[in-house]
Amino acid sequence: MKGALRAWQHRLGRSLTLRWRLTLWTAGLLLVLGFGLTAVISVVTAIRLPQAVSDLVIVELVPTHVPAPGSLPTPKSAQATPPAGGIAASPVIQQVQEIAIHQVRLISLIAAGVFALVGAWGAYWIAQRALRPVYRLSELVQEIQVQTLDRRLALDAPSDEVKRLADAFDGLLARLERAFEQQSRFVADAAHELRTPLAAMRTNLEVIQQDPNAHLSDYRQMGATLERALDRLERLVDDLLLLAKGEEEICLEPVDAQVLLEEVVQELEPLAQAHQIALDLEITGAVELQADAPLLARAVKNLIENGIRYNHPGGTVTVMLHREANGVLVRVTDSGIGIPAKEQSHIFERFYRVDRSRARHRGGAGLGLSIAAHSVELHAGRIQVESTPGAGSTFTIWLPGL
Repeated sequence: MKGALRAWQHRLGRSLTLRWRLTLWTAGLLLVLGFGLTAVISVVTAIRLPQAVSDLVIVELVPTHVPAPGSLPTPKSAQATPPAGGIAASPVIQQVQEIAIHQVRLISLIAAGVFALVGAWGAYWIAQRALRPVYRLSELVQEIQVQTLDRRLALDAPSDEVKRLADAFDGLLARLERAFEQQSRFVADAAHELRTPLAAMRTNLEVIQQDPNAHLSDYRQMGATLERALDRLERLVDDLLLLAKGEEEICLEPVDAQVLLEEVVQELEPLAQAHQIALDLEITGAVELQADAPLLARAVKNLIENGIRYNHPGGTVTVMLHREANGVLVRVTDSGIGIPAKEQSHIFERFYRVDRSRARHRGGAGLGLSIAAHSVELHAGRIQVESTPGAGSTFTIWLPGL
């Protein structure tokens, strides 16, 4: 029985709107307070009314005239005295008291009911006005589509809970709009990057198939071209998978940062020599941190590789590592071409290139810095850049230490 009652109450609560729930709660509260006030009035009346009536009757029975001068005082035995047993013994007085108490209780109950009804109506009206922005918010949510994410509630009201809710919803819409724009741009750029090597592969195959006099050297040249295109496709797919990697997929373990950076620098030394760039590593003391070693190595490698590729012959790339009080700093400084100030806020966006034609010519897809920033973010760190066009750039990574 209790379970069925609770289930019915649960269904009733779910079927009522917030306005009606506020109204019913307010009416119930007023009824409880009214009944409590009625009980207090009844108790006080039952206690005080008999005493008040007794005092009034005694005053009426006791003579108040003063004897005339020279007259004999009335004997005490002849004076009016209250009947034996006191005033409470009179049936008439008891009946009057009961009627009075009954009337007080009846009037109190009627007043409590009226006040509850008036209060419920007032609560309904107040709730309707107070929840009007919530209704607008609900209507806007129902109308929102991918094409209408630019709409805003823009509630003009005092800074209360509803205003904060509306502002929070507007902020959510703005973030969703930016996310969908970035996603659309990301899909378009990814499709474009994938199309380029695929088009090169198809072109080479069509040329060989249409040339009946093709020689073995032609096939070898085509094979080399296809291999480069496949390498680029593999790198691009690996980068996309890495960007899709979530926090739950990384494996944090104690890592010797010195050993990790030494391996990265050693791996990139041939590339630096091919571009005539001096690659230096400066480490101050042993540093350990909790990290996913391959992921962190990829982030630093991308920064160093950018410093090498976008540099001048005879330039330098310096990698510095040192511990701070609350973390670890990795700084990659190059003497390359630099980044214009207006571009620096976008360089960590996916597929973003400062110079699109030059980046593609050098084999980049605009994902290196995005991967570096994403990897650092997965390690609960942060990355920032300082750059001067023509003078070089400095990328600084901060990571929490052990």
